[in-house]
Amino acid sequence: MSRANADLVRRSFEAHSRGGIEAAIPFYAADLTWHVGPGWVEDGIYRGHDGARRLDAVFRENFEDYALEVHELRAVEDRVLALFEATGRIRGSGAPVRQQVGLVMSDFHDGTIGAVRSFFSWKEARDAMGLAE
Repeated sequence: MSRANADLVRRSFEAHSRGGIEAAIPFYAADLTWHVGPGWVEDGIYRGHDGARRLDAVFRENFEDYALEVHELRAVEDRVLALFEATGRIRGSGAPVRQQVGLVMSDFHDGTIGAVRSFFSWKEARDAMGLAE
């Protein structure tokens, strides 16, 4: 099942790259719970499809040319680690941004992702999975 989960996560990133959050929504469970990392200035937990849309809107409102570049997907038991870089330019200034982000995805059910935890470094995400660098 872990390989199927990793494939589901890969396809969700591909959909997001092609069509944004609306293209990725079908990959998330209706009861999705998305925990954003410590230090996040907005809500700490986003729930359901509307929550995923609100979280995505935070990035779209603050960045131009916002994109996600996946570097690694790794299935470990019933969870998937996704390491990527969020890239873009700060809206209004044009200053480039490149931020490492790690996601730990779990609670897969009915062919969807049920839970996501965000980390603002790859090391933190790996540590949360119990993996060494």
